[in-house]
Amino acid sequence: MESVLGIIGTITGVLGLFVAVFIALRQVQAEKTQAKERAEEKELYAKELERQKQELEIQKQEMTRTERLMFLTDRIFDPYIPKKFKLPFYEEYISMKGNGTAVRFWQLEAEREKKLLQPT
Repeated sequence: MESVLGIIGTITGVLGLFVAVFIALRQVQAEKTQAKERAEEKELYAKELERQKQELEIQKQEMTRTERLMFLTDRIFDPYIPKKFKLPFYEEYISMKGNGTAVRFWQLEAEREKKLLQPT
């Protein structure tokens, strides 16, 4: 009887060892999977962060351009600045591909002034 209990105990111990090894292997596999998922999440987060930085840089450049165009427009339409001094502002405005309507208005205004100054 003791030998049967010894055999049962040994078999139970061996099965317990196999179960423990199996559980340990499953835990290692689960940790590897989780580590891989965390790495993928970090990569996605880094890509998203880079995309947001690029978008912010584009917005910053657009804002800078818009502010410069507004400054140039203010100088072009400033009635206290003589026409001959407005030309550099006008040329920069054109080179920056500013609003064509504002430029055309400025050109028409200059033509009207020329007509008024020319003797008829």
